[in-house]
Amino acid sequence: LTSLSVLALMSHGSTDGRGPYGEQVRKGIDFLVRLIKERQPGLSWHEGYFYHPQDRSSRMHGQGFATLALATALGNSTGRRHREIRDVLQKAVACIEQSQTVTGGFGYDPVPGGEHEGSVTVTVAQGLRASRDAGLSVNERVIRRGLHYLKRSQKADGSFKYSLHLERSSYALTAAAISSFFLYGRYTDDRERTIQRGLDFCMKSMNEVLRTRRWYYYGNFYAAWACWQKDGGRWDDDARGYWARWYDRMVPDILRKQRRTGYWEDSVDQFEFKEILPTAFAVLTLAIPDEVLPIFQR
Repeated sequence: LTSLSVLALMSHGSTDGRGPYGEQVRKGIDFLVRLIKERQPGLSWHEGYFYHPQDRSSRMHGQGFATLALATALGNSTGRRHREIRDVLQKAVACIEQSQTVTGGFGYDPVPGGEHEGSVTVTVAQGLRASRDAGLSVNERVIRRGLHYLKRSQKADGSFKYSLHLERSSYALTAAAISSFFLYGRYTDDRERTIQRGLDFCMKSMNEVLRTRRWYYYGNFYAAWACWQKDGGRWDDDARGYWARWYDRMVPDILRKQRRTGYWEDSVDQFEFKEILPTAFAVLTLAIPDEVLPIFQR
């Protein structure tokens, strides 16, 4: 939650200690850095794992978002602060690399065990890409194996499965997987039309998403990201590109769902996150075409 909130504030243009929300960004980055620098003794996790004893939910999803937040902050940091963030970030990247399973995917915990699933694989892809763009070394083999895992997760209808072992697929998982192909450097489609079939599935699923609201904010965050990377920049309906179709259908609905005091809430997938998670995802989704965050740039 801290990582996503920091990213949302940075998407407005604030940086570590600078801008209208610079103080909040700085405090959020400090919290993430302390999780690695002040590592508790006796932990069996890798040194670069963002562990907090009161957090039972984030796990490797949080690892990916925290890595992305620090990599984004690194670009505007200088001097001792830059070295501090970079040192922590390098450990976080090493933790991710050491946690990849033999399948090429990633599981909920930072261990290369038998558990693996698509949403974690997507989230750590964001952190790895941002870290590489910030100048850190990322193992190319990890990237290739992650892409291979996602490709094998696609079903005949173009959607992507939760994992190689589970047939359940969705708009959210498919959008996230497609965004990762771009993050991992696969910009052109293959002979199986992996990217096009995935995006076509997302386009056909939008009405169902509006009806059921399942994984609404998470799914639209990744769908917007994937569509923007594919053909963003055209806003007119006549273009009929993926971005124009997604924007015309989803953005008005997202805007209508904002409450008068500024927050968004998720009445379907509430968990324990209340309003913070949907609000952060909604802000980040709407900020994608601004391209303030380097990870959103086409």
